[in-house]
Amino acid sequence: FKGVPAPVLISSCTASPLQQKHAVLGGSLTLPCLVSLAHPPPSPSTNGRHAVLSLPRVKWSVLTQDRETEILVARGDRVRVSEAYKDRASLLNYAYSPADLTLRLENLRQNDTGFYRCEVQQGLEDADDVAQIKVKGVVFHYRDASSRYAFTFELAREACEDIGAEIATPEQLLAAYHSGYEQCDAGWLSDHSVRYPIQMPREGCFGDMDGLPGVRNYGLLEPDELYDVYCYVENIEGEVFHGSAPQRFTFWEAKAYCLSHGAELATTAQLYAAWNDGLNHCSPGWLADGSVRYPIVTPRERCGGGEPGVRTVYRYSNQTGFPEAHTRHDVYCFRTSPTFNSFSRG
Repeated sequence: FKGVPAPVLISSCTASPLQQKHAVLGGSLTLPCLVSLAHPPPSPSTNGRHAVLSLPRVKWSVLTQDRETEILVARGDRVRVSEAYKDRASLLNYAYSPADLTLRLENLRQNDTGFYRCEVQQGLEDADDVAQIKVKGVVFHYRDASSRYAFTFELAREACEDIGAEIATPEQLLAAYHSGYEQCDAGWLSDHSVRYPIQMPREGCFGDMDGLPGVRNYGLLEPDELYDVYCYVENIEGEVFHGSAPQRFTFWEAKAYCLSHGAELATTAQLYAAWNDGLNHCSPGWLADGSVRYPIVTPRERCGGGEPGVRTVYRYSNQTGFPEAHTRHDVYCFRTSPTFNSFSRG
């Protein structure tokens, strides 16, 4: 707690400001903030500017990447929610319990990760409390090793499971879209629908929303139709690390390298989860499914363009086919032990 003065006391369940709490993509977040006022607010019958200024002013904001964004401000019976948080942010119990300033945030996005601050001002006194929130969970596009649009619904579901993930829900894909995700490839979702997220409409990616950004929806389709799939991964019990050698590795050499370091080839889902936790390498490496990918947190031109994400190396120019097993690349390994070797990070 930071310098709480006598007239205003924030007693919050958000614990230490340095303790990181986890929330999930597409889910909701509840951050308690309780205030105790030595000077009770004026009665409703009190009029004038003095009465208004005597009311405690509440502000919730979030600090992300050195930029502070206001979520909402409340004073008395007036609550103003910032445009960017309309229909997502609210004071959960404030209407019937003015001392309860608990924030509720719905439909979480990856860019909701940050430091959340509850500030209370009454007259010349003020106090605040901070909690760090990390939004876990990644939606990613996945296709068969051989070609585009090769999965029936059941094969799509199994493909996600085989790489350590689960098939994404429509709500998770929508949350990923609102986080900035774009992919011009139609893929199965858990409700038997086929959809894809588009930020910048263009030829071949219009779908059912000609000229508008949004998640394209083909509707509920017959389960034997063929498409790609969108998978979802939230947590991995262990760590992904990068391995290299002067001559790099064939697929089988990569597998042996991981085994020799007490690990195994990482799955595609494990690499996406590690990327979401900050893994950043501009070095394509083998994964367990025979694909070659690399995670980019800090975009740069020589590492696949201007957007963060997990890049995939395809065999063919139309972005199909995994590399042949005898080609040479680095490797990404996974182990459950939290111990890092000196070569595990680049």
